[in-house]
This record gives sequence, structure tokens and C-alpha cells, in this order.
Amino acid sequence: MAEKKEYRIKVQGQLVPVTEEIYLTYYRMNRRERHLEEKDQAHGVFSYNALDTEETNGEGAIPDLVSPRVEDLIMDKLIAEKLHQCLSQLAKEEQELIFTLFFQNKSEHQLAAETGIPRMTLHDRKVKILRTLKKLMEK
Repeated sequence: MAEKKEYRIKVQGQLVPVTEEIYLTYYRMNRRERHLEEKDQAHGVFSYNALDTEETNGEGAIPDLVSPRVEDLIMDKLIAEKLHQCLSQLAKEEQELIFTLFFQNKSEHQLAAETGIPRMTLHDRKVKILRTLKKLMEK
């Protein structure tokens, strides 16, 4: 009579008896994992973990090219504050024109239709105000 074969897998350094089904599944999974690692190695793919050291996390060494830089966010905030200071120095009518065109996103045509002021007149005023704002921003 043939002896029943014992199947064992290594778990935390010790051989543990398992059923034939578990043994086959484990080694198929193990072989699949090795196959994928070999495939990645052949194609030059590596994980961020490969960059890990005792002191640093490898993922932290990869630059984030999607998120805005802190320096850019600060500069944008400073420029926005300066712009609001300069806008407050304009006359009330000039502020209203800029607010309507740029903050309410109305076109010159829409504003001309609403106010009855010719579009070219509005355009000329806008250009003059923007020149003034540019000079104020450069101070």
C-alpha cells in the first residue's frame, strides 16, 4: 500500500503540514509572484520600495510633479493680496467695471447691453484701468 504523501509549506521559518490543495495553491501563487518580479526586472520596472533606506522612505525621493510647489502657492497668495490692495486704490466706477468684467465673468458685449454704454467705450476704460493697475502693481 502506498504511503500518503505529506505536504508542507514554510511559514515564518517553520515547516507546517498542509493539504495537497493548499500546497499546490501556495506554490502556484509563489511561482506567479516570482514570474511577475522577473518580468518587471526584464522590463526595467521597480517599486518605490527599492529606494528605501534605513533613514528614508523611497517614495519620498520621487518628486511630485502634479501638486503645486509651496513657493508657487505663497507667491500666488502675495500677488493676489497686492492686487486687492491696488484695486482698492481705484475709483468706485473703475472697481465696479473690473469686478463685473473679471470677477463676474461678463463680456464687454453683455455689459454694454446692460448699461447702454458703447462696447468700445467700455473696452477703452478697461484698458486704461488695467494700465493703471499694472503701474500700481509694479510699485
